[in-house]
Amino acid sequence: MQRFEQDGLEPYANLGAEPVAARRRKRTMFLVCGGLFAVLLVIGLIVGFTAGSKDDGPSPSPGPSPPGPSPTTTASPDNPIVDCSDDSITAGCASCYKDGSCSCIPGYNEHDKGCAKATEPQLMTFYMYRAQNDEDYPLDNNNAASLEGVVWYVHNEVVRLSCPRHYNITRIKRFKITMENTPELFAERSSQFGPFVAMDKASCTVPDCSSLWDKYGYITGCQKQTSGTGQYYGLKTIWYSLVGACPEMPFDQKTDECKKEHPGGQCSSPDGSKTCTWKYEPAGEISLDELEGIDDYAKFCSDGNREYVPETDKGVGCSFWDGLQDPEANAKRVKAAAALFLKKFPDMPLTTPTPLCDW
Repeated sequence: MQRFEQDGLEPYANLGAEPVAARRRKRTMFLVCGGLFAVLLVIGLIVGFTAGSKDDGPSPSPGPSPPGPSPTTTASPDNPIVDCSDDSITAGCASCYKDGSCSCIPGYNEHDKGCAKATEPQLMTFYMYRAQNDEDYPLDNNNAASLEGVVWYVHNEVVRLSCPRHYNITRIKRFKITMENTPELFAERSSQFGPFVAMDKASCTVPDCSSLWDKYGYITGCQKQTSGTGQYYGLKTIWYSLVGACPEMPFDQKTDECKKEHPGGQCSSPDGSKTCTWKYEPAGEISLDELEGIDDYAKFCSDGNREYVPETDKGVGCSFWDGLQDPEANAKRVKAAAALFLKKFPDMPLTTPTPLCDW
């Protein structure tokens, strides 16, 4: 501002020292030039506005919209969130509203108050979960699950063998997953996910895994767990497979040469290419003891208690897992797990919309 005052106003500071005629001539020239400048400025604005309003072709596409409901599907006192029906869930709805509209899960786009399946591979971000013992190891070349999927797994396979629990599992870990599968996969199936492959000791246990990855790339797979007792946990009971480097060899036999030749799909910025389909970030964990309300697991067991007994469909000294085939009780268990994550990690989103397993 100081430089503008010096450079712009100083030439006119001594006008009073000049003869009157000279000052009048300069004033007249100044007014004429100023008027001409104003006219040109107005013409320029008119031309610019007209050019900007012409339909010379499509404007640049906007960037991706943030996840969550659009302004037309936002909860309000007059339009509260309601439970989604199974039909709404299978149609791609994440949250449903009283007026019949809904926000959409990853892999779907909002359309006419509802959701329409995406027409190309989508970059999707959501939570996966894994039941784990006290050891820490990478997520690549492992299986994970939705929240419903992991709670069902613990219920169906872990606590039924309590004292000790199956695989000595003590906690549920949460991961923020960002993924985009390949165009080769979408071109054949119009699906966001590929086939699920079972992993054991960080290697694929499905016959001829390599032909699958040669064809589609190192894709993230899914499997619905909605048959058997999994059906009582609902449509979002899903397992996933995440393919890392050297995926056909156990963790203690993965050589540097194998990792270089078979790099897997884990990368820093998934882009849907055959070797860059997913990444993960740790997003907290909860203990099974705290979830179930057990203060001292060793004493719980030594006192003759059991978390869940399949033959009686209930626990001894613990009621958290009572009723494996009770959908309402199962929903409460899932909500309890989500609430515990929120309590321990209040700065993280409670949940993320779970994509449908569309393979």
